[in-house]
Amino acid sequence: MRSLLATTLLALILPATALAGSGGVTPGGVTPHSHTGGTAPGSVRLHRGPRVESFSVSPSSTFIYGRRARVHFELKGHARRVHVALVLKHGHRVVRRIDLGRRLTGRPQRYLLTGLEGGPLPEGTFELHLSARGLHGATKSSVTGQLSFHWHVFPLLGQFTYGIGADGRFGAARPGHTHQGQDIPAPTGTPVLAPRGGLVKFVSFQKGGAGNYIVLHAEGEKLDFVFMHLRDGSLRVHQGDRVSTGEQLAEVGSTGESTGPHLHFEIWKGAWAMGGKPIDPLPFLRRWDGWS
Repeated sequence: MRSLLATTLLALILPATALAGSGGVTPGGVTPHSHTGGTAPGSVRLHRGPRVESFSVSPSSTFIYGRRARVHFELKGHARRVHVALVLKHGHRVVRRIDLGRRLTGRPQRYLLTGLEGGPLPEGTFELHLSARGLHGATKSSVTGQLSFHWHVFPLLGQFTYGIGADGRFGAARPGHTHQGQDIPAPTGTPVLAPRGGLVKFVSFQKGGAGNYIVLHAEGEKLDFVFMHLRDGSLRVHQGDRVSTGEQLAEVGSTGESTGPHLHFEIWKGAWAMGGKPIDPLPFLRRWDGWS
């Protein structure tokens, strides 16, 4: 009789135990989540965190002060909109965080990165992260690798050389003075660009020397840039104009005292010809040439 009673009780207990162990609902319990991130049948559907479907930046590695890099991305997720931010890091240090607000999922998105958000970025190389935050703080980030930001561009757009020999270098001997800039031979008509945005201080002509020339004061820097022997009829700016980095100023020519088409380029610390001092532009030119 005792044996029969025990067997009957065991049969009553086993179905409840097996049901609980197989993922069912026990009295007073909760619906467990599946291992794939969804929910078991009959439960409330939860939003998953967003994911980055695509992320790209053009130009792909370098952009210049005054120009804009195009950031393209697309997000996927159950939420219609998610909060998005761009984070620029140098090593482990966050240099700039740019809040892009709430963006639609499932559609291509774009942001124009100027490098001026929150003040100009310092020159250098950074990692660019895209952070998309959904419900419950779920976050997914994607990294582009390296992105470089620069304040200057090379002053010519096209073919050029740094000349042959020392005669065109800074400090070369001239009758009664020394050469105060760097000669950069280039074909006639080669565009001459502003290495840095700023104020055009002088636009003039000197028959026995510089020919057509422009003096540009660099924005935010105690430097003047000087461009000489510019082609007749090619000057695009006037005294008092403000120009942006990379804007075309004129074209290479051979006006004034010149033996062939080239740009004579000077950099002055302080004001040009008014108490300032010329410095060797070649190290600057080679550095700008490296990323322009």
